[in-house]
Amino acid sequence: IWTRDRVRGIRLGRGDESISLRISGPDIDQLTRLGNEVVHRLRAVDGLRNLKHTYEDFSEQLEVVIDRVRAADLDVTLEDIGRALRIAVEGLVVTDFIEDDRQYDVRLRLSPQTITTGEDLGDVIVTRHQDQPIRLRDLAEIRLKPSPTSIMRDRQVRTVQISASLQDGYVLEPMMDEIGNRLDGLELPVGYSLYDDGAATALKEGQRLGSLLLALAILLVFVVMAVQYESLRNPTVILLSIPFAVIGVAAGLWYNALPLSMPVWLGMIMLAGIVVNNAIVLVEQIEIEREKGLEMIKAIVHAARLRLRPILMTALTTVVGMTPLALGLGEGSEMLQPLAVVIVWGLSFSTLVTLLIVPSIYRMLHSSRS
Repeated sequence: IWTRDRVRGIRLGRGDESISLRISGPDIDQLTRLGNEVVHRLRAVDGLRNLKHTYEDFSEQLEVVIDRVRAADLDVTLEDIGRALRIAVEGLVVTDFIEDDRQYDVRLRLSPQTITTGEDLGDVIVTRHQDQPIRLRDLAEIRLKPSPTSIMRDRQVRTVQISASLQDGYVLEPMMDEIGNRLDGLELPVGYSLYDDGAATALKEGQRLGSLLLALAILLVFVVMAVQYESLRNPTVILLSIPFAVIGVAAGLWYNALPLSMPVWLGMIMLAGIVVNNAIVLVEQIEIEREKGLEMIKAIVHAARLRLRPILMTALTTVVGMTPLALGLGEGSEMLQPLAVVIVWGLSFSTLVTLLIVPSIYRMLHSSRS
């Protein structure tokens, strides 16, 4: 099962494992083979670096395969074999002694020089049968077997992870499309599945959650304003200032080459609140001037003149305060830099929106009352 998450126009940062694919299945050897095949196919994709999978590194393990029929004939149990191996390799604490108020265990075991290879381990005497010593090689086959250093699981199923990083200048969506084309002909055995678990999935989840939170915040603001104004016109005028602020956000993210992430969405929610506040100040003053009997155009001009100073003060103090964080100054600032960039660029552009576009929208929606 191959799924490709499309995140259009997103530039990735320099984090590790931007691309992360997983193959799940029951057999380690089969997963290793599939991981090797996927890595081989993806080596032809330009823009990928640090391409690897989790089962590339192996360690040699000593495997003891017991002949159960032979052991039963000689009246040797698995517990006898396990105990003999444990004593030979790890030793057995037989007593202890005390010196200077400290207690030491006395461990009985074979000398480390005695067992250096698997053949030496075969000489270990397990027990005696009819006064004849029975050695381990008489009951079992001892061999070295390659084994992965760790076994990865996902949802209780064995998994191999193929990971890679994007080189600078490459975009996620075209890269995922190219990877999908390279893996289209990959045949998976029954019971095995291939899926994406990398930056594309994380970005998609973050985008979905951020969009939901932003929509909920805007809805709540609209409901509160509609109740206060007892009308839908002014709340609509105020909320229409938010989409124009996105232009500044997009410019800031593009200029700083920042990816879409959860801090970006949090910054959007904060920006929406600030933009709405500025628009509320202006629209409310226009309503006050019209109640005094001024004609619409004169009311708009007079309100803009009166509210220019507080709107600029609000915008400038916020922008100046967020500028050091937006510049990424200081260690660890990269985590919150996207949030600051969204607020600085979005608020700078939205100030023009509040002073120019909001009055225009107000006039269009209230033209019937003029």
